[in-house]
Amino acid sequence: MKHHCALCGRPLASAAVFIAQYPVGPSCARRAGLLELSKRAGGLVHPGRRVATRQVKPQNLDLFEVDA
Repeated sequence: MKHHCALCGRPLASAAVFIAQYPVGPSCARRAGLLELSKRAGGLVHPGRRVATRQVKPQNLDLFEVDA
């Protein structure tokens, strides 16, 4: 599922900030001044989540098994 910027409608690779649950791209967030608002505590504007992906290599074993 691709996200689209709530302000301009462009497709996003990753959101810079979220307004409630709506993603906003980095250019629109900068122009609208949302980056500064997201640094404050509380409110409906919060920073985008960085999602780290784990690459699983079949030749490596886990130190601890994780039940998935």
